Amino acid sequence: MSKNTGGMFLAGIIGALAGAVGGLLMAPQSGKETREAISKLALQISKNIKTETTETKKRVADIFGKANEEVIDKYNEVKNTVVSKVATIKTAGEEINKEKYGKLVEDVVAEFKEDLSSTKSAAEKIVVYLKKDWEKVKKAIA
Repeated sequence: MSKNTGGMFLAGIIGALAGAVGGLLMAPQSGKETREAISKLALQISKNIKTETTETKKRVADIFGKANEEVIDKYNEVKNTVVSKVATIKTAGEEINKEKYGKLVEDVVAEFKEDLSSTKSAAEKIVVYLKKDWEKVKKAIA
């Protein structure tokens, strides 16, 4: 190895180390801090879109034809999953608009479709109700 090649190699290593240290120092936040930020935002969104118990029961009865504890829990699980995903996206610094929110709702409901053991109509109704919450979600993430 020539003297010139050795110097370039050493400069490359020093540059790589400086880049790695700089990257660590400039990292936005730790995983724990990110999870805490997501949880905090999810709680804020949940508070904004919370419906009264009677309103939730009306929604669930319209969707499933009944409003027992099991289907209310399932509806809330779907809604909480939507909220969590919105918080994750927003915490990552991405923008969320009405269309992106609507697509996210559709995707979450599709994930739960088998678990819901419901008709196509019920899944469509859940999507409609959750999309109606957009203005409240937008206010929470603003």
